[in-house]
Parts: sequence; C-alpha cells; structure tokens
Amino acid sequence: MNARSEPAGRPRAADPPTTLTGWLRERTDAELATLLRRRPDLALPAPADLPTLASRLTVRASVQRAVDGLNAFALKVLEAVVLLAEDGDSVGIDALTGLLGLPPGPGLAELRELVLVWGGDRLTLVSFVAESVGPYPAGLGRPARTLFAQVPDVHLAPVLRAVGLPATPQPRAGRALADRLEDRGCLDRSLTALAEDERELLDRLAGGPPIGTVRGAPLLPRSPDPLRVDGDAGATTRLLTCGLLAPIDTSSVELPREVALALRAHPLGSIDPEPPAVPVLEREPAELDRVGTTAVLEILRLVESLAAEWTRHPPSQLRAGGLGVRDLRRTARALDLDEPRTAVLIEVAAAAGLLNATHGVDPVYLPTPEFDAWAGRPPSTQWADLALAWLAMTRQPSLVNQRGDRDRLITPLSPEVERGTVPTLRRQVLEALAALPPGAAPRDRADVLAWLAWQAPRRANGQRPVAAAILAEAEMLGLTAAGGLAGYSRTLFAGSRTVAEQVLQSALPEPVDTVLVQPDLTVVVPGPPVPDLAAELALVADLESSGGAHVYRVSEASLRRALDAGRAGADLRLLFERRSRTPVPQSLRYLIDDLAQRHGALRSGPASAYLRCDDESLLARAVADRSVAGLGVRRIAPTIAITTAPVARVLQLLRDAGYAPAAESPDGEIIALDADPPRAPSRQPIRVVRAAGGPTPASLAELVNRIRSGDALTQVTRRVHPAVQQVPGVTSAATMASLRDAIRNDRTVLLGYAEQDGTATRHTVRPISMAGGVLRGYDGPHGRLSAFALHRITAVAPIREDDGA
Repeated sequence: MNARSEPAGRPRAADPPTTLTGWLRERTDAELATLLRRRPDLALPAPADLPTLASRLTVRASVQRAVDGLNAFALKVLEAVVLLAEDGDSVGIDALTGLLGLPPGPGLAELRELVLVWGGDRLTLVSFVAESVGPYPAGLGRPARTLFAQVPDVHLAPVLRAVGLPATPQPRAGRALADRLEDRGCLDRSLTALAEDERELLDRLAGGPPIGTVRGAPLLPRSPDPLRVDGDAGATTRLLTCGLLAPIDTSSVELPREVALALRAHPLGSIDPEPPAVPVLEREPAELDRVGTTAVLEILRLVESLAAEWTRHPPSQLRAGGLGVRDLRRTARALDLDEPRTAVLIEVAAAAGLLNATHGVDPVYLPTPEFDAWAGRPPSTQWADLALAWLAMTRQPSLVNQRGDRDRLITPLSPEVERGTVPTLRRQVLEALAALPPGAAPRDRADVLAWLAWQAPRRANGQRPVAAAILAEAEMLGLTAAGGLAGYSRTLFAGSRTVAEQVLQSALPEPVDTVLVQPDLTVVVPGPPVPDLAAELALVADLESSGGAHVYRVSEASLRRALDAGRAGADLRLLFERRSRTPVPQSLRYLIDDLAQRHGALRSGPASAYLRCDDESLLARAVADRSVAGLGVRRIAPTIAITTAPVARVLQLLRDAGYAPAAESPDGEIIALDADPPRAPSRQPIRVVRAAGGPTPASLAELVNRIRSGDALTQVTRRVHPAVQQVPGVTSAATMASLRDAIRNDRTVLLGYAEQDGTATRHTVRPISMAGGVLRGYDGPHGRLSAFALHRITAVAPIREDDGA
C-alpha cells in the first residue's frame, strides 16, 4: 500500500493493460511526475488516485490544450494515429511507421508522455483526442464512401451519367462513385484529363483544408453538361460533375480523401521531424553583453524619467481602469518615445511595483514608495527587477491602441491588456534564443518565428504577432542585443539572479561623476552618470541623446526649472564648476546670473495665497494679465495682492504666463514646494517563483506519492465492509461505535477524512485511543502515530483481516 518510486527500467507486466488506469499504474514515478508537470491542470486539485487521474486525462478542455501545444512532428504522428484509428481499433506501430514513412520515435514519445495515446505495441487514443485534432486530420477530407453517401439521389444522377455509370438510387450510387475513386488507375486517368484550372483547384484543396466555398454559381448540377462559367465556379462545377469533388451544401464542396492522397507526394504532406535551423551571426559573448548594456542603461533612465513626469503631472485613472489616450500621448511626447514603447515602459514599471493608482475620489497614477527604494539600488539590481517583472507579468502591451470589446481602444494599465498565456510564450521565445550558442544572434527575426511555429503549429497564426512583439520588448529591455540573448540574460533566465547581476555589473561601464561643458551650452557626460549627478543634470538641463555618452543641453527654461525647485544662482554656478572638467563658458555664467537676479522678483505665499513684489509696475501687470484672471487676484497694497487659489496653482499659472515667480516661507525665505513628491500606495511587484516555470521536482514527487498511496487505498476498499458515512463536522453515534469497537479489538479501519484545505483523503489507521474530540492511532503501513479530529472524519470502514489487508 505504500507509495514507492520504481526504477525507470523496470519490466512491464506480461499481459498488456486493457484500460488507461491500468496503463498508468505501470508508469514509473518519473513518468507520472513529467505528465503532471507538462499538464499542470491535471493536478488542480490533486487527484486522489490513478482512476481520478485517468478520468481527468479524458476531459475535453484538458485534451484540447495538450493537442494545441504539440510540436509539428508530434502533431503529424497524432494525425496519423487518428487516421488509422478511424474504425475504432487500436493502431500498430508498424502501420503507423508505414503511413509516416519514417519511425515515429520522438513524436510518439511526446504523445505517450502527455498521455494522448496509451499502450505498447498497440496504441489507443484517449477520449476526445480525435475530436481535438479536428474533422480533417493532416488536412485530408473524409473518404469518398462517407461523402457520397450523404448526397441526395437527384444530385448524384447527373454525375453518374457524366462518368458513364448506370443511374441507381442511394446507397448504391454513392458506393459506385466511391469504388471509382478507390480504383487508383481510374482515378489517375481522371486526373490526367483535367484542365489546368481544374488541376490547380484540386491541388489547393489537397494541401488542406479540403473544404472550398464558391459564391454566385450553383454547385449541384442537374444535367451531364457542365455549366460554362468563368473562374473557380466553373472549375468547381466541372469537378463536381466528374465526381472528383463532393458537395456538402449549396455553396461548399469537399475533396474526397482518395483524390487528395493521389495528388500528394506524401500522404500526410510535408513532415519535419526536427525544428527548422536558425542561421546565426557569431560574435564574442562579451561584445554582445556590452551592446546590451546600452539598452539596459536607457530603460533605467526611461523609468526614472517616467516617474518624474508622472510626479509633476499625474495622469488620471479612467473610470473603467487604465490610462487615458491623451495621457498616453502626452507621456510619449515628454519621454520622446513612440506610443507602443511607452506602453511597454508603463506596463513593466507597474508590474515591478514602481507605479500605482491612488485611492481617492479622483484616482491618479503616481510612483510608489518602492520606486524611491528602487532608485537607490545599483543599476544591475534595478534591471533585474524590471526583467523579472516582465517575464512574469500577465500583460500584453502590444494590445495597446488596438480595438477591444465594443470597439473601444485598449489603453495601458486597463483590464483589457491582461492575457494569462503571455508569460508562457515569453519563455518559449527566450528558450529559442537560449538554444543558440552564447554570443550568437539570429540573422533574421523571421527564422526565430519559424522555429516557434514548429514548436506549436496550431497556435502559430495567433502567436506570431505576439512573438514578434515579445522580441521587440526584449530588445528594448536589454535582455537581447543585436537579436541575441545577452550573457547576463541567459543567467537570469536559468534562475540565478545574483550571478546575473554580477555579470551585468561587470559589463556596465564605470559611472562617472564629471562632465564636459561645451561653449554651445551642451553638457557631455562621458559614461553613465552617478545617481546624484544624474539627478542634478535632470534638474538643470534637458537630455538630448543617450548611449555610451549622454548629451544634455542647458537652456533658460531648464535653469528656471532648477531655480523653481529651490536652487540659488550660486548653487548652479558651483555645480558646473565642481563637476565640469572643462572651464565653464562665460555665456553660461551670465545666463545663470541674469536668471537668478530676475527669479523671485514676484513672490507668492499662503493666504490662501498672496503675491508680493517690490516692483509695483510688475505686480500691477501680473494682476491685470488675462492669463491669471481665473485666480481672482485682488490687490490690497501697492506691493501685495491676494487670492483664494492654492499657492501651487498660482505659481503654475504665473509661470505659464511667462513670469518667474518663486514660493516663499512665512519668514520670507525662498522655498521649493512639494519637496517630498506625492506617492501612490505600495503595490506588490510581480515575482517569478521559478525561472523554469511550474512546480518543483520535490513537490511533484510528493504529489505522485500521494496519488500512488490513494490508488493503493482505492484497491483496498474492495476488501472492506461497507463504510459508516457521516456529514463532515457532525460525529454520528454509529461512527463513534465503530471507532470504539476498533480500539477494543485492535482492528484496522479505513478512514475518510476532510483535510483543512477541503480535500478528501483516506487513511488506513489502527486506532489506539479516542478522547477530547481527537482519534489517535497508527497511520499507514509505516505505523506513524497520527491524530485525527473527530469532526473531520467522513467515513469509517473496518478492513477484513482475513483478506490480508
């Protein structure tokens, strides 16, 4: 009864199993663990025994998922099995090999591993597999005998006359036409006599699918003379008349399987046992890492710029959730990105827990406190946070700006971007790149897409644009460089984050703390700036270009931004003098002094707000300015005016109108408002539990042991007396009596038990005591002392000792 791990090479039983449950019992623990790993839906919740597992293997939705995930060769093998098993019999390996034209080897092993077929020398399809493959396996239509049997007599009569057969009623008419197509010599003569357009039409249908539709012309002739019309409709009608096509309704036809097999070079079409090769460009792995670091530094800068932009101008959250179209466009302009890349940036930052919506009446998006902690980490750690969040997030940014339900635009952070299957596809894309040698990059992205299409051909059409978007996102995030997987990304994908951060840190250029100030007021940073320098430059200058070196431009607007933030003119001069390795241009000194002298001449303070200015004419001009009329400014003294608007709004409107106001404290000192930027509530970042995905080997081994133990108990139940049943939570008198009798007579019983998580389990117990609402006894063949709450016992059945239980 105990669960045991049996060696993979153990001998099979002499008599082959006749049921799926029996075949599963012969599988090794490793084979069962592989099945549960590759089809995780079978383990939710954990099956109690092997009959339960066998039942779940025949669930239509589970079978469909497994079939859709097959690679091209395994799918061809399965289609061959379906074709050979149409009469309901099992399929021999020799017959399968003959139809394929090569050994089924790895394809058949895949089908057995996923338990889509079972058996040894004779293969049996699991229920719903043929239905999941579809009505036309390998693109072949139904046999002629099946098709013509469904055509009414009135429509078969002209076909019989056209091919020289006597007019007979159904079913003999259908059998006669089918016999003619099953005669290969007769069929070849009919194909040879076809016109070019007729042969072209048959070749298209023979390639699959075998169904064709024609509009605007009758498909069911009533006379032996074919209708003379142009185009496919005429060719279709002639082929119907000579019995090479079968009508299935008034506008559709189907190519009989015999005709398709005669036209094909191989019965199953093209068969590719191996995935297509991916031509590569070889380079040194270290060079690929250096190229990738440029994208790494750029994505880190963009995240910081996004947080700064949303701190200054928080976008509103739509009522239905997500970011508005206008806010997306404004953010894209501010970051100098296109909208698709901006959507990727927003979604990844949100998945990493760096952005969130506030909890208010009018929620807005803001950086979270986690962003402040993230901003202080080393670049390699920052990048690893973003990369892992991207790998794990169930969001598909490429959907943004497409039309969703009710023809509405999909926006970032909205529920419509959610796609649960995207993480799996991301891993498949990266696995394709990881399969290449280190330092190798595909010559063409289309080769990678072709490799992915071979891995899951039934999903290829829908996944191809998504896979292309994933490759672009990986390039943007720095996981790939020049199309190849960077070394640090390989390490991260393998599950070692610490080593990946070390590899990336060694590849990143050393941060610099000095700049080169040019006479044209550009500031060149010859490398990635240290965090404090980057923060200062973002305040006093505007970034023009980034890469190996960063180029900033100092302007009147950027210097005024620094003055608005509370910097004094002396602070700005000291910044450039201390950081620049070149002399500070005189034009920059003059610009700083001039702006510092004019800045703050007009001041505002809380009153709700007031304006104070020693220059009476300047104050009079500001009060009379139409741009600030909405503030309701009222002059109460030659140098003072007040308003009910908040100070921040007063400052913003005055600056938009071209003035240079400054905020001041109650004691008259110039201050910077909002020194502590607003933040949204914390958001839990998305984590990757396991880089390889799925449950751990230890958890799978434990699950297999539980299933085998449950299966052993299931077989024991055939040798026990009828159980005393009860409602969980209610201990009946009969249950208590059965347990007391087992304790007095030292007998073993089978307990049905409801675990804390709600799962039903069974235990073979030799009870020794019962008190305080708890039954104690030796559980299982190993005699482990266990305790069972009486109110959780659902059934009690004594085991007959004379049966060897």
